[in-house]
Parts: sequence; structure tokens; C-alpha cells
Amino acid sequence: MVHVELFATNLINPSHMEWTPDGRLLVSEHTAGRIKDITDGGDMLGVEPIAVGLEGPAALLPLEDGNIFVAEVWRGTIRNVRKGGDVSREAPVARDLSLPYGMAIKETEGKPTVYFSERFGSHLAQISGVPLKALQTAAERGEPVETPKRLARAYVSDMPAIVGVPGLSPLRAWQGNWEDYAAAGCVEDWPTGGVTQTELYTTVGSLGQILDLSDGGGRYTDLVRDERLIAWGLGRIGGMHLNTGDGLIYAVEPERGSVVAVDPKEKANYRFEPRVVQGLNFPTCPRFGDGGKTMYVCSSGDGVIWRVTDFHR
Repeated sequence: MVHVELFATNLINPSHMEWTPDGRLLVSEHTAGRIKDITDGGDMLGVEPIAVGLEGPAALLPLEDGNIFVAEVWRGTIRNVRKGGDVSREAPVARDLSLPYGMAIKETEGKPTVYFSERFGSHLAQISGVPLKALQTAAERGEPVETPKRLARAYVSDMPAIVGVPGLSPLRAWQGNWEDYAAAGCVEDWPTGGVTQTELYTTVGSLGQILDLSDGGGRYTDLVRDERLIAWGLGRIGGMHLNTGDGLIYAVEPERGSVVAVDPKEKANYRFEPRVVQGLNFPTCPRFGDGGKTMYVCSSGDGVIWRVTDFHR
């Protein structure tokens, strides 16, 4: 029987989590603009953030070299929070992006690339790519990498997106304009360690789909025509992550308050599949520990992280 318990409390809009190479579990507090270390769980109210001064921090990408890249949605940057403290005056490693949200690494022809989701206007998104080496060099020099124009950096173009929801938009938009919410979808690598991943997946969150991008990108409609969808029939999808313990991708459905397990090796309609967990308050991100036996889930709606065990099929 699935067991769900509180792991960390008193967070402000926790949206993304990631493990660092040295075993710390970090979380982005999206509307608070902070990164906190939640490795030990408990009450986070008085816990000092490791980084502040961010505008809409979302996906985290800790690297073996010590850099910790963060997608900063409302400033349109990728920022390095390695030094910690107030990072608002530090130069980003990439700028002039359009609402970057999810991030992942994929190696192509021996060269790791950082892929991230962007959104343009209310209903159009793309998956973009920048060489990892360029971001690392920018971090060393303190100068942002020169990113190519929008379509030039597109790995996947013309993806459908949706407008945002309260709580995931900047405060200035809280009078009814949710267009600053990046709803392009989560980008997920196949986490085999280091930066040697060759698998890449993305959610088309607004349509409840998951795409396999491992064999290359392209125009969204062409990828669908080429049968690159591995899952469909889901509710709107937030974050997702592969559990190396059982080989399944776990994706959250924020409005439904649920987590669903997807087999990346079997293409299927998941509309009527039973959910692994239900009843959460706007979950946004799953991550795993203990060899895949423990799942941690951000619950943005009530500012907590849940710990889930005994969830395997």
C-alpha cells in the first residue's frame, strides 16, 4: 500500500528539486526567488536559503564541477548559484531567453548540450539548446554566453503551450494576467550519471503528452507524425523524472493532484491508467532517493514536500 508522509514544510511555492553530486537535495522556491537545501527535511521556515535574489527560479542543474545552473523564468536567464547568497547582481551564464523553465542535459556526438523549454506569447513554446561548455565558460569568465536567435537555438519548435495559473506567475501579474508563466513543459534527461546521457524526453504539458527526443528534434507536428509520442491521454503535466530503480518515468498532473507512472519503452494512452498517488495539492516535481524506493514530490499549493514509499507496482 502506498505510504505518503510530510517530508519538508513551510516552503513558498516549491516548484523544482534536484540532487547535487555530493548528495544534497535542493529545491526552488519559485515565487520567493530562493533555493533551499532540504536534504534533512523538517520545518523549512527558519532555514537559511543557499541562494536568494532570483526571479522565478525553476529547474536546477547541479554539475560535477560544482556549478549549479538555475532556469530563471522571469528574468529570461540561466544563472549559476554556486557561490550562494544574493545572486541578483551576478552576471547570468545565459540571457535574452524567453521564460526558460525546464532543463536537462543530452550528449550528442560527444558534446553535452543543455536543453531548456522556452515560451513565446500565450500559446507557443520550443525546446532550445546551448552547449554545456559555453555555459561553463560563461560561468568562469562572468560573462553571459551569446545565445543565437530564437529559431536558431530550437531543438523542438512550434510546441503548443497554455497560459499560466495563480501562484506560478510573478507578483506583478497577479491581477489576472497569467502570461508570464512558462507552461512549455518539463525537459527530462535519462539520468545515468555525469553528462553522458543519450536519452531525452519532454512533456507537452498542455496536451498531456510525453515526447521522446532521443533521436533528434524537429517541428512538434512532425514528431507526432513520426510516432515519437510515448504517452498521451494524461491531464496537464508538470514535472517528470525517471526512476532508475524501476525504469519508469513518473509525471505529475498538477490540477488533478496526482502522480502517474509511464513506461518509456511502451507507447500508450494513459487516460484510464490508475495513478500512483492522488490527493496532492498542485504537485509540480518528483525526485527519487534510496535507490528509487523513495519518491519526493513538491506540492506547490501548500508549500510542502511529500515523501512517498511503497509505490512500486
